[in-house]
Amino acid sequence: MKKLLFSIMSLMAMNGAMAQTPVGDNDLANAYATQTIGRIAVHDPSIVMDVTGSNANNPLYYIYGSHLGRAYTYASGNYQIWKTFKTGEENTGTSNSLFADVNGKLINFKDAYTTHVIKKVKNYKGEEVAFGNFDAHGWQYKGPINVNGAWTNTANTVAGMQWAPDVIYNKTMKKWCMYMSLNGDYWCSTIVCFTSEDLEGPWVYQGPVICGGFSGKFGHNGYATADDWKNTDLAIATGYTSLPARYATPGDAYGAHWGEYWPNCIDPCVFYDDDDNLWMSYGSWSGGIFMIRLDKTNGLRDYTYTFPYQISGKTTTPSAASANCTSDPYFGKKIAGGYYVSGEASYIQKVGKYYYLFMSYGGLTAAGGYQIRVFRSEKPDGPYKDCLTSTGLDAMYDKYILNFGGDAKRDEGVKLFGNYQWETMPNAELAQGHNSAIVDHKGRALIVYHTRFMNRGEEHEVRVHQLFVNQDGWLVAAPYEFSGETYTDNDIATQQLYAATKVEGDYQIIAHPYRQNTAAMDYEKPVTIHLNADGSISGEYTGKWELVSGTSYINLTLKGVATANAEVKFKGVLTEQTIDYTNIKALCFTALSSSDGLATSGGASLQTRGLSIWGSKADAKAAIKYTLDKTSVPFADGATLNSKPILPTEGHLGATVSWKSSNPSILTDEGVVKGKGKVTMTMTISKDGYEYTKDYTLNIDAEAEETTPVYYPVSAQKNTTNVYATNLSQDYTVKAGNKAQFKFYNYTIGTDNFKSWVLGVSNVAHGATGYKEYVMLRNDNWENIAWNNTGCTSDFNWDTFAKDMNGSLVDMTVEYAATGAFKMTAVITTTDNKVYHYSYTKTITDKPSMVNIFFTGENSYIDGSSLSTGISNPIIIQKKNDGKWFNLSGQQVDKSYKGVVIVNGKKFVNK
Repeated sequence: MKKLLFSIMSLMAMNGAMAQTPVGDNDLANAYATQTIGRIAVHDPSIVMDVTGSNANNPLYYIYGSHLGRAYTYASGNYQIWKTFKTGEENTGTSNSLFADVNGKLINFKDAYTTHVIKKVKNYKGEEVAFGNFDAHGWQYKGPINVNGAWTNTANTVAGMQWAPDVIYNKTMKKWCMYMSLNGDYWCSTIVCFTSEDLEGPWVYQGPVICGGFSGKFGHNGYATADDWKNTDLAIATGYTSLPARYATPGDAYGAHWGEYWPNCIDPCVFYDDDDNLWMSYGSWSGGIFMIRLDKTNGLRDYTYTFPYQISGKTTTPSAASANCTSDPYFGKKIAGGYYVSGEASYIQKVGKYYYLFMSYGGLTAAGGYQIRVFRSEKPDGPYKDCLTSTGLDAMYDKYILNFGGDAKRDEGVKLFGNYQWETMPNAELAQGHNSAIVDHKGRALIVYHTRFMNRGEEHEVRVHQLFVNQDGWLVAAPYEFSGETYTDNDIATQQLYAATKVEGDYQIIAHPYRQNTAAMDYEKPVTIHLNADGSISGEYTGKWELVSGTSYINLTLKGVATANAEVKFKGVLTEQTIDYTNIKALCFTALSSSDGLATSGGASLQTRGLSIWGSKADAKAAIKYTLDKTSVPFADGATLNSKPILPTEGHLGATVSWKSSNPSILTDEGVVKGKGKVTMTMTISKDGYEYTKDYTLNIDAEAEETTPVYYPVSAQKNTTNVYATNLSQDYTVKAGNKAQFKFYNYTIGTDNFKSWVLGVSNVAHGATGYKEYVMLRNDNWENIAWNNTGCTSDFNWDTFAKDMNGSLVDMTVEYAATGAFKMTAVITTTDNKVYHYSYTKTITDKPSMVNIFFTGENSYIDGSSLSTGISNPIIIQKKNDGKWFNLSGQQVDKSYKGVVIVNGKKFVNK
């Protein structure tokens, strides 16, 4: 029986707009805090739970990845705090090695692929036969390869070629099995099985599982050209006594066309089905993704489980190679890809009713367009289909077609998410992919992937998000990293966890379109919508919303998400989360147009079916405080203005900012100077029924000299682990002919002179359209764009510079003239009261009417927040009850001083 929809309109016939609750500085004092997480870099992370461990309530989880990347965490760390162990490809000897030989003696990883344990197996007839010995490293092609038209020799060492392992506990063997890809050129790659009693090793080579590249075209590694296949398990799997014609692929003498027909034997995923059968999917681009059955008694291939030879799903007599081969006696059953269409890193995980196939489309570099697509099936070996049509598109391809990026000609697979950046993230996530997935010990489905970042080159880190199943049975990913949330799919389907009155409010929303210009590293940013009490939606997108009675499902109909006029229905779930890099709580939705919208197959994308969206309703007080901290007001209370200021109107985390003048005939709400006299400008920051106001008394006189504004910038991340130009402050605007003052404390790692603050000058806000940098001035007498110290003058002591700068107080003034002349002067006071002077001049030839100022750095951060409150340094007020008076600059004053003062740690106005 279908669940009845709970109509918001019928419940919410309420009286007008909600009354605003005023909040002040004291209410916001502890509204939020930023958080820093120590990250781990494991490429192609595969997660597994230590089921042999004794602590069922707080089990260990491990990830293994390419190049022997490895780490572990306890569940209590919320899959965020990972630690590495032993040594991987950095190991030059045997000490603390991850590997052992067949006798249990530790060996270096480079020697781990030579001799295996298993010597006998059952062949395709069920007969026990000799297994011989397969040197997986020996099978790697070593010889000339054609790179951009030039022939060069390759050694194909083990180091750098150990790719994307998958680890599973074999219940029959009572051992851990690691399935590792050893990559080789010309598709001479092998997936092998290692076993261990412990998840941290040592791992012992059990035997090969599948290998490729035996085209009979070249005598690699000393094997005779026609007989290289005899060094594989092809005869054991099929009974062939000679190399079938279909494997002798057309092309040059090096089998260069193998990948047009057959899989590359890398990227294994091993899993049990509901009947306890053990399967392995594998493959990358090339001829597609295939599956074979594994033998539970030894972890290798189950040769007794045979596959027919099929073309386009129909059994036929084998002949020449065909790209439409969908089943092969050796390579198994094709379930996805083909025709060298992008798609790799298959991962299959059962969640609820369905087996879900995850694929990574695109290239893995930051600009490569890597992105996760999802298909599903009721059977472990498919067929796997998406929701982009009423019957679903099959994960297999019958011709080549570009299937990712801004120029894609076909959209396929549910795109879980793409490049994006929430406001609190220091850098956008790019090229997320090669994921694994798991249902953890508490029944929560999770996706584990690596991601690259904007402005960080090819650096990568691991991230984990929770997965949910929507009403239509499709996976949707939570908007933020997993942070210990407790609700499961069963909770969502059976409990109404959130009342309609809690759901209504201001949300930031990110839509994940199919055709992002990933080559340009485009990424999605949030926009704001409002879920109104009457069930309507207003803001950047319009539409309506409703809850599903008795559940935590939400339906949203949105207009404008993908196209201006299309209305699309999204089915999603509601869940509470913690906003990334903060402790701010948010009510979130994650939804998918899984049964509505338009599916396209070419040309400009109008794809609205299969579209994923995220929504986030931040805690109101935290959002107001966050907005207040990020807002740079271009004047101080009591300032004199002679021209229109640039009033900040951008809210954050769904908050809004507005201005109101007490006398629009002198200064309008928009800041236009109309007359002369005193005006009170009131800034209001509001969200979800809460409102913060701040008054500024201004002297308006078009002919007067304007007061220099004072700013107190703060870095987004308060840590010294950040890399260059990733840890940014707020943006500030200085008009031609004006000045601005900046005060902050500087905190550095203290190891190198250049690891300190950097002053940035640009034409527009950092990262905005048309962004151009004019100046990137380092603290240490150096300008990074010109890459010289022209225009720099200082009196630093270079013997103690790095130590001096850590904890120093910087009082900086910047001036910008209409001629393009830019000047910076700074007085820097160290923690032991040494005073340095630093200045810089440059002419900006573009001569913009205004410049944007911001701060960044490397292994450093700045913090002016304590200065803006008048508590410049805790040392100044050592005794809270000594009765001494201080002004907002931290200077001691007497009781005749008029203005804001601090006494015994409290502020008040002395008139």
